[in-house]
Amino acid sequence: MELLLGMDLGTTNIKAVAYTTQGAPLAEASRPTPTRVMGLRRAEHDPDALLQEAMSALREVTSRLPRGAHISGVAIASVGEAGVPLDEHSQVLYPIIAWYDERTTRQAEQWATEIGATEVYRRTGLPLGHTFTLNKLMWLRENEQDVWSRMRRWLCVADYVAYRLTGEQRMGYSLASRTMALDLRRRQWAEDLLAHVGEKADLFPELAPEGSLVGHIADDAALATGLPKGTPVFVGGHDHICGGLAVGACYPGVVLDSTGTTEAELVTLETVEPHLAKADLSFCLGCHVVEGRYYAIGSILGAGSMIGWLADLLWPTERPADREAALQALTRAAAQSEVGARGLYVLPHLAGAGSPDRDSTARGVFAGLTLEHTRADLARAAIEGLAYELRFLWEALERFSGQPIEHVVSVGGGARNALWSQIKADVTGHEMQVPEHVEAVTLGAAILAGLGAGIYGGLEDVRRSIHLPMAVTSPRPEAVPKYEERYRLLVTEIRPLAAALGRKGALLARRT
Repeated sequence: MELLLGMDLGTTNIKAVAYTTQGAPLAEASRPTPTRVMGLRRAEHDPDALLQEAMSALREVTSRLPRGAHISGVAIASVGEAGVPLDEHSQVLYPIIAWYDERTTRQAEQWATEIGATEVYRRTGLPLGHTFTLNKLMWLRENEQDVWSRMRRWLCVADYVAYRLTGEQRMGYSLASRTMALDLRRRQWAEDLLAHVGEKADLFPELAPEGSLVGHIADDAALATGLPKGTPVFVGGHDHICGGLAVGACYPGVVLDSTGTTEAELVTLETVEPHLAKADLSFCLGCHVVEGRYYAIGSILGAGSMIGWLADLLWPTERPADREAALQALTRAAAQSEVGARGLYVLPHLAGAGSPDRDSTARGVFAGLTLEHTRADLARAAIEGLAYELRFLWEALERFSGQPIEHVVSVGGGARNALWSQIKADVTGHEMQVPEHVEAVTLGAAILAGLGAGIYGGLEDVRRSIHLPMAVTSPRPEAVPKYEERYRLLVTEIRPLAAALGRKGALLARRT
């Protein structure tokens, strides 16, 4: 039996899944991503601990495979922006600064004054933000001189694990797109931007298309993972973009709604030239994992985090293991409230504003709160607030891309929440299609391995071979007009006021 193995090194979890060539999961394993939280929006990952958890997940998957199963290829997806600094002997010099870590805010502001946000966008397709790799490099230069002076290589998280499996180094274009060091038009490292940081292009590994060969499983990796020595490992990519490949979000008109810690919205573009030239800054641009294609992506920051925060606040638990019970309690309560949450509105900017507003200092707002509101109303208002924000983002994305949204596929942990999906459908008026196997990122990575191994002859062959069963959530006729009326009021009158109040709240927080 021929199998493909995909791995997802995510913010919260490390997942590995072995798939048949038809996309059916055969064996899977998950581990928490080792994370050291150092304060609000500041965190690190130990590269060695992360690698060991990845090896352990691979070992569990291989131990569950039936006799006669053959892994034809492996590929790894990961979060973007974060990476591992290595010395000349390929030894780790410093922990992985989490992609969302805000210690680099000042470095992002330096780009604005020294280079300019518009110029950076026209080169890289990235609006200025603290998350991108070059900011992390600048922070190390300013705060960890010993690390900076000894650093000879920077590997994205997926590329680091692939290196430890094979002894070879490559980086795909989709992860390179998140470094702020890739000239998007030329698909080459931007030497001048790197020079501004004090580095050269050889800090990064060779660029290669996703699905091209990295190397083969080495002796020690074979012992640690159970993968046969010589198993080919192929270039993976940025997690959201791999997820898009898995569910067919690699064609114009299809939007990928990926709901996890952050809720990301992705559409495919045939070209980026007009968008780079216009420099709208509302959405990030980058290289798709499908060679020759591009994407535009925007996000609602902290979407899943806000739901988790509210669940912990209203249904507190004594053990982290009870977190899922709190989330389920929140969902059950939200279902008991009515459409509109009895007049309560939540602007879900608790982790800042994503696209199209793009303001990391923004704050969330609860508007219309009275003594009569219950936990159920608060829970429903939070989910509805995210759905309103989703529609607002989609309308901006349609204007930005010039493409009407025709088809929506929803993946990630939030896609498992039936009530959340229903409210999204009711508010946006779009059907929400949720694959029954929602680990789209691992499947996308496995597809890249299949393309590299020659299992699939190309994108259309993938489309013919993989048929994902979908659960479809349709807008409810009785709810749509109620949400339509409410949304129009919110978008024209209430949301702008709430956003302004959130900015004032940020001012207050800075002065406290």
